[in-house]
Amino acid sequence: MSSCLKIGCRLLDGDQIISALVQYKLIEPLVGHLLLDEVFKEVPLLKQEVFQALVGGSDAPVPDNFDHFLIQWCQQKNITLEYFQSVIVREWQLQKFKQLQFADQVESEFLRIKPDLDQVEYSLIQLDDLSLAQEMYFQLRDDGVEFAQLAQEHSLGSERQTGGWVGPVALSKLSIEFATLFRNQQTGIVYPPVPINNRFWIVRLERFIAARLTEATRAIVVDRLYSQWLKLQVQKVIDTPGAIAVQAA
Repeated sequence: MSSCLKIGCRLLDGDQIISALVQYKLIEPLVGHLLLDEVFKEVPLLKQEVFQALVGGSDAPVPDNFDHFLIQWCQQKNITLEYFQSVIVREWQLQKFKQLQFADQVESEFLRIKPDLDQVEYSLIQLDDLSLAQEMYFQLRDDGVEFAQLAQEHSLGSERQTGGWVGPVALSKLSIEFATLFRNQQTGIVYPPVPINNRFWIVRLERFIAARLTEATRAIVVDRLYSQWLKLQVQKVIDTPGAIAVQAA
């Protein structure tokens, strides 16, 4: 008797599962997880590491009957031991692998991508009429009209609710036009209307926030290095002739 996968009211047999993996572009994520299964064999978690993770980093000694302790902990959390081992422990192994594999690359990678991690806060007015945008630009630049006032009265974007204020936003999230302007770090300058997505944007840089290698930033950089590594490993498998094939049981 062959097995089927039931999802809602649908039953998928082996061929249909394979078809779904291809159709929904799930082959690459599956390959990635299978590769990690092999990697994690080389990244075992010590009982002390598991215990500290469970009790919040306590220095208390590992219980003599650790298996019983795990069963009780899972019962308290209303999860099965199988779920704990296959999901929670797997995530801890992933975090340990990231640190072992990429920790020594963080500083150099941070310096390389720092321009993308720098953040800005800026004022913005979006308009769909160029003549009106130019008029407001001159009012802001020459007449000392309050940016917030014009934004609240005329801007077409959600920034209208904040008096035109936007941010903090990473420079990598901005259009090339404004990212280039803001890298000059010249606060207080109102820039002429720039066409963006069928509208005209008037902006003023309010604050430039240079990225620092904090713990939060370090985590971002590690995740980036890991994603690049995993993508490369998956592509190697996909590019290997015969590495992925459908075979009769």
